[in-house]
Amino acid sequence: MSEMQAARKKVLHTIDGMKDEIVQCCSDLVKIPSVDPLYPGIVQKDFLGGEKRCNEFLKSIMEEFGCETDMFEKEPYRTNLVGLLRGEGKGRSLILNGHIDTVPWGRSEDWMWNDPVSGKVFDGKIYGRGSCDMKSGIVAMIKAIEAIKKCGYDLKGDVILESVVGEEMESHHLGTSATVKKGYRADAAIVTEPSAPPISLAIVPVTSGFLYMTLDVIGKAVHCSMRRELVRAGGKGSQVGVNAVEKGVKMLLALQELETQWGISKTHPLFRPGHFTIHPGVVIGGPHGVLVPFIISEFCTIHYAVWYPPDETYESVTREIEDYVRSAAQLDPWLRDHPPKVEWKLHWPPSKTEVDDPICKTLASAHENATGLPAQYQGFCATCDATFLNEQGIPTVIYGPGDLSVAHGPNEYVPVDELIDATRTYALTALDWCGVK
Repeated sequence: MSEMQAARKKVLHTIDGMKDEIVQCCSDLVKIPSVDPLYPGIVQKDFLGGEKRCNEFLKSIMEEFGCETDMFEKEPYRTNLVGLLRGEGKGRSLILNGHIDTVPWGRSEDWMWNDPVSGKVFDGKIYGRGSCDMKSGIVAMIKAIEAIKKCGYDLKGDVILESVVGEEMESHHLGTSATVKKGYRADAAIVTEPSAPPISLAIVPVTSGFLYMTLDVIGKAVHCSMRRELVRAGGKGSQVGVNAVEKGVKMLLALQELETQWGISKTHPLFRPGHFTIHPGVVIGGPHGVLVPFIISEFCTIHYAVWYPPDETYESVTREIEDYVRSAAQLDPWLRDHPPKVEWKLHWPPSKTEVDDPICKTLASAHENATGLPAQYQGFCATCDATFLNEQGIPTVIYGPGDLSVAHGPNEYVPVDELIDATRTYALTALDWCGVK
């Protein structure tokens, strides 16, 4: 048995012995609420400081096994935590990154035990807001490095552990991007977001691009009793009034046709067919000033979430949608003369790392050695901070416990087995990537 094989075996054995400790740590972290205070619809002061309290809890754990820690913030109480374990040689460096902020939990009565942050372990799962997205990933990455130190090994390359704020509201300038600006860089990074769906603990080298778009249509207000003039043969039509809601629905149906085309034309080998979509999430319309049906609607606004393939650009996708809206509007006399207005509110660029990049290969080998299962590759169904590490020239891949299909809803959970397997994989990745002195 080689020296590295012996190290792998010893570290995995140590992690197996730490199972109860790892589960308890994740449970305790879930019990500390850390809702992103910028989330719409919440009272900011009720949640400001939760991220800081979580990172204070993690800081002491990092320091116990030898990390130099750095707590810093770009806005009051939005506190990041970085733990640096300095290498003892000339090995490659590695960032392990996760976000500590969560979405709100909604109604407490919708949760098991009426407790959104119970942290309870039941039927092999840890429950509570953030258990999946993504406190389990943060715990796994920290405990993986702790296990290496418990075994008495020194790594040749630096390991940087990051628990950051702001991911849920795309405030990466407060979190991940702020760590890079502060000088925390490495030869590669792993973002410990949940890998699934559809495959648990998959290697995830790419993410979708994401766009938030609004489409505005105007109408012409008149008393609702005049509807006959708008819709009946012989009526005066737009001379009298125009229902903006109905014109908005025309545009909604047109973009659904484009979305159907995307199901065929927009593909990627690491994403399930049909993943790239144009989702009408919010529709608001009516007369200005008062939303009652007594007046023909004079405005309609549709809010869209758009997912596009990682190989396409912001410019090409936005141009395609705008051209389609423009063409569809030409089919309606009112919309031809009063074209819909498209506005792009937010853009989250895709993240792309090649499948054969050294960090992907190292992580895949570690996964196979840690779990006994073949590594599988897939795209990330959502967005995450991998984008902003990759943008800075740090090859980044996503791998972590949990399934995003249970995140953001009531009774979020993470399977204990995945938490432990992820810990084992991160530890072996660090051994192989950074090297052992």
